[in-house]
Amino acid sequence: MTDKQLAELVSAIRDNGPGVPEWIGAIASGLTFLIAAVALWIAWGQLKEAASARQQTKKLEREKSQPYVVAYLEDNAVGAEVLDLVIKNFGQTASRNVRLSFEPILNRTAGESGDEAVELPEVISFLAPGQEWRTLFDFTNVRSSRDDLPTIYKGAVTYQGIDEVEQSSDVVIDLNIYKSRIYAEILGIHHAARALRDISKNQKKWSELQGGLKVVSRDGDAKDARSAELAQRWKASHPSDGSTESSEENQ
Repeated sequence: MTDKQLAELVSAIRDNGPGVPEWIGAIASGLTFLIAAVALWIAWGQLKEAASARQQTKKLEREKSQPYVVAYLEDNAVGAEVLDLVIKNFGQTASRNVRLSFEPILNRTAGESGDEAVELPEVISFLAPGQEWRTLFDFTNVRSSRDDLPTIYKGAVTYQGIDEVEQSSDVVIDLNIYKSRIYAEILGIHHAARALRDISKNQKKWSELQGGLKVVSRDGDAKDARSAELAQRWKASHPSDGSTESSEENQ
């Protein structure tokens, strides 16, 4: 190729190449593609975050719906000196196969110097929401004077929740908090029932005849009139007493 031919080729390329409008259009198209790519990347990230948020919300709702079983001590209805061991489901769904374990083994006082194990079920098959199982644990007024018995028990409650997922909660029973406790006696339904029972026993003692009770009635007005009549008769039969009183008043 001669120099003349090369010059003609370059001139042809230069004359037929893209002009300024074409370059502006190409740049605009490139920017549009870039903006679209960035928008697509942001949208993809938002979709992932939304999916993650939905999964987290679903997980939280599931956990919120799980049963929640705990063990603790509570005052008995008889009075604050009596403690019950309570296992209760505070969750929104039922719990199954509830088991308890403690170290050391739970025990209560038996008399002034003895003790006995607190019997626990091997498994509680079912606890509905709000349902509880309880048993007598001990008497605080007796337990506080026994230094030979444990004051702290540690354990765990294990159970199955939704889809038989294993759940557990730790338990700490600290009896030291009851040693210095001062409480007022509050009379409740139990005390009223006990009083009615005592009244019933006393009524049974009043029965003079089998199957019945002898009742005596009196007329108060008639008795008062009789007493007044007797007083008048006595005064009429003792006139000297009245004379003596009159003479004494005159002196």
